[in-house]
Amino acid sequence: MEALSEFTTFLQKDSRLDLKAVALSHILSLSGNVEGRSLLSNAPEILNLILNLTTDPTQAISKDAVLTLVNISSEGSGAKALLGCSKVLEILFDAIFNEKSSLADAWCMILCNVSRQEELVDQILEEVEKDENTLNKLVICFTRMGYNKAGSNLHYIGPVFSNFSQSSRGRSMLCNREKMFLQRILPFVQYKESLIRRGGVVGFLKNVCFDTSLHDWLMSEEINVLPFILLPLAGPEEFDDEDNDKFPIELQYLSPDKEREEDPDIRKMLLECLLQLCATRKNREYLRQKGTYEILREYHKWEVKQGDECRQTLLACENVVDVLIRTEDEIAHDNLKQMEIPDDVNRQLEKLDLLNNENEPQ
Repeated sequence: MEALSEFTTFLQKDSRLDLKAVALSHILSLSGNVEGRSLLSNAPEILNLILNLTTDPTQAISKDAVLTLVNISSEGSGAKALLGCSKVLEILFDAIFNEKSSLADAWCMILCNVSRQEELVDQILEEVEKDENTLNKLVICFTRMGYNKAGSNLHYIGPVFSNFSQSSRGRSMLCNREKMFLQRILPFVQYKESLIRRGGVVGFLKNVCFDTSLHDWLMSEEINVLPFILLPLAGPEEFDDEDNDKFPIELQYLSPDKEREEDPDIRKMLLECLLQLCATRKNREYLRQKGTYEILREYHKWEVKQGDECRQTLLACENVVDVLIRTEDEIAHDNLKQMEIPDDVNRQLEKLDLLNNENEPQ
């Protein structure tokens, strides 16, 4: 730590450019390993100096400073330490919202890193709420393609929305009915150009679906969430007219070159969305009426062919199908989330979870 303190003189904005560049290069290198990140996380003076250098007029300096913060924030302790720096979120949002910022993507990664920590989400959201336009600006940056004129694609805002929605506060903010944030974000569940972007949006949707209080709104005409979930799971299979008439219009008579979502983690999250929406009888009946089982029947055949690496995704599909093929008399509960599970069954399920985790490939 004493050796680290020697850098403080050279990390000032008014330090000689060559000395500042060498010192910052060393700090960036240090942030590239676990020990170095731990050291920097426990040096608040250095952290504040690095943060200050992110607005240095020399682009090479500001870039190295921001990349250093990307590395530091990737650790939980580093994310917490960074949020303790004065005006960090103000600087961060200014950079993301700046259409000419060439470092906006790196700042999006920092926001993604710090908001990934569940215990820090509400702290960030509290700051976001202080300016009611901040979240709206973030949605605009994400949904307006080509917003950034310096080449930043802003894909990492997608996982930020997913992180925000971990919190009930975040879900409430993002599901604001007047602002229509959810409706503006949902189309990106099929954004083929970026796995990060669409994965973040599907993660956001999954967190929203876990909130039963939002189910009626999600299934209403206002949101009509079902096509957004089913379309990535649907393939090119042909159905007869009777089945096609059941489907939401977006899934009727799909083209022969229709492809399914290629990422198994995203497919699994979409299936988890469906399972959550099966919580109430009303929604289960709606899913059946809209041909969800028929879509999943063909999807299951395709998923079987994907091999053992998709075993968990296949299981997620079977969980949904197991609910949909049962009659309501067999289910005998209006709301599955309100069912009391006996202790012995709970213990068996916990053992199965442990077994599944042990058998998952590393």
